[in-house]
Amino acid sequence: MPVRPTASAGRRRHCRGTHVLAPLARRKFHPTEKGVPIGLRMPSKNNSRKFRVKQAQKEQNQVNAVNGGPASEHLVNGINALTVGTGPPGDRRSLLPPPPSEPGEDGYFVERTGPDAATRRSASLDISIEGINLMVGRRELLASATLKLTYGRKYGLVGRNGEGKTQLLCALAHRRLPVPSHIRIAHVEQEVQGDDTKVLDAVLQSDREREYLLYWEKRLLQDQSDWAGEALIEVYERLDELDSDAAETRASMILRGLGFTAEAQQRPTREFSGGWRMRIRLAMALFQQPDLLLLDEANNHLDSVSLLWLAYFLRAWPRTVLMVSHDRWLLNEVAQDTILLHRKRLVYYGGNYDSYLKTRAEQQRHALAVASSQQRRAAELKNFIARFGHGHKKMARQAQSRMKMLQRLESEMIEVDEDDPSLRIEFPAAEYLPPPPCISVNNVGFRYSPDGPMLYRDLNFGLDCDSRVAIIGPNGAGKSTFLKLLAGEIVPTEGWISRHPKLRIATFAQRHVDSMEDLERSAVDHIRSLWPTLEVAECRALLGRFGLSGSLATMPMKLLSGGQKSRVQFAVMAAMRPSLMLFDEVTNHLDMQTIDSLAIALNAFPGGVVLVTHDTRFLSLVANEIWVVRPGKSPQESGTVEVWNGDYDDYKAAIERELEEAGLLAAAKQEAAALALQRLSS
Repeated sequence: MPVRPTASAGRRRHCRGTHVLAPLARRKFHPTEKGVPIGLRMPSKNNSRKFRVKQAQKEQNQVNAVNGGPASEHLVNGINALTVGTGPPGDRRSLLPPPPSEPGEDGYFVERTGPDAATRRSASLDISIEGINLMVGRRELLASATLKLTYGRKYGLVGRNGEGKTQLLCALAHRRLPVPSHIRIAHVEQEVQGDDTKVLDAVLQSDREREYLLYWEKRLLQDQSDWAGEALIEVYERLDELDSDAAETRASMILRGLGFTAEAQQRPTREFSGGWRMRIRLAMALFQQPDLLLLDEANNHLDSVSLLWLAYFLRAWPRTVLMVSHDRWLLNEVAQDTILLHRKRLVYYGGNYDSYLKTRAEQQRHALAVASSQQRRAAELKNFIARFGHGHKKMARQAQSRMKMLQRLESEMIEVDEDDPSLRIEFPAAEYLPPPPCISVNNVGFRYSPDGPMLYRDLNFGLDCDSRVAIIGPNGAGKSTFLKLLAGEIVPTEGWISRHPKLRIATFAQRHVDSMEDLERSAVDHIRSLWPTLEVAECRALLGRFGLSGSLATMPMKLLSGGQKSRVQFAVMAAMRPSLMLFDEVTNHLDMQTIDSLAIALNAFPGGVVLVTHDTRFLSLVANEIWVVRPGKSPQESGTVEVWNGDYDDYKAAIERELEEAGLLAAAKQEAAALALQRLSS
């Protein structure tokens, strides 16, 4: 029996207490790699019959040493038949050896084709796990919870920051929870590692079974024996079942939908930033066609075009999706059911996020009415017992009867499941500035290097101190650069930008954590480093207004969650008392309650607001004007910044028409139909 490989310790990564292995696409079947089974070793260049017989005998001795006993001799043309992987009788029916049993970063290798996949075809792909107890360190996140996922449904997992949504996805992906072994899982959590592999090849190599079969196709073509011919027939049948010939077309379609041009698909992954590598990871997950797709804030790095395509793709996808997202629009578009992680329990609601809010509010109103009625009845019974419990014998008997009624009523008391209190945010404004534009942009052009292409040219506009502007456009068009020009962090290559002399600008950068410098410091120390004259009590009061009270204000900032670090930056911006605030992807790490509180605060803010965001609902709540940044159609052509005449719904409709004309929506629909047909035929 071939020896199953074990994962190299040097390939391990960590995901908050769990280990993840590097993807199989990076684990080449090299003949000298430690842990690769004998059956997967490449043939030697010495192809003489005498050498092959000796090599086969040597490998058989190694098999005997591992298995603790001799195996039957099956030599065909000098090669041990066990190399092809007949396996023990009744254990494995495929002629190929078992695939690696250890998980890769893209999940466990689960065969979905061939004779040994028969049990998978007939097995249920639903997931039902009861009695889940999940802990991180000493903190309990779930207690006796139940997870139920019906195959083909799309679930939105919601809850406040820090409740344990990410930990639950990690536990599922790394099978620390008893997920059936035949279910294939893909988890989009961290970016792909950059190397010289082309983007398209990285996506193709993520299908571990296809790579496994292609390897054996090449291996078996070098052998002319009868058993090799039979094994090759099996390989071709399985590749045909995977539709291997169309794999490159499918991978290219997915990458195009996520924003990769044909030229970008041929570039090495190391040339892309972290956000684009996360898109590559998402493309790999979609290409693998898993039974369960786990998305943890996968939309954070997508622009409006890619987000619209992803929503369309997931809606049509016939497999199970469990997604964590703070984008309300995406949850409404994709989710068919909503799971609330609240107070260590998983509560299920039918419908999308808006339906969940409506149903939960109705349930809370009903529970509150019943609880109020029960409390009034209990008060009446207690009053009767207090008055007549020690009086006349007849009345005392009635009081005893009322006491039993009270005990029964108290055992049936309804506990109202109330939401946690919402965070209240407030930004004080600086002194009022006169009506003329606080920022005036005149014939501005910009490029990063003297030899580089012009990012913009001939920009002319003005910003007032009561403006509410949203800047949208594809990734890489220069939205963040545009904010830096407004803030004065970079200087225009052409033209000039004038600012009011009393203008104060506060900026929330996409990588605002970099401005915190020393994360070993507490939030109080960070604010005091910016304003040394502030007392500790004043700093704590400022942080408390943004939900960072008690120990959160004094613990090292490295221990704070992403949303809590964002609140520290909010406190810094409030302390500046700005006239204009610039936000770059501010919603990325915030839960929905905090996003709503931030929108309310910005609407009440008397100064100006300019924000870069792809959160549809947040944009519609705050902005009353939309500017679209468009890149040049060629490297020689400069980009533009234009005022959009319409609302965001009009912009989405224009994007959808572009995707339809490019054939990406039809291709996504065709992909979903093919997957559904695969399941029905099996």
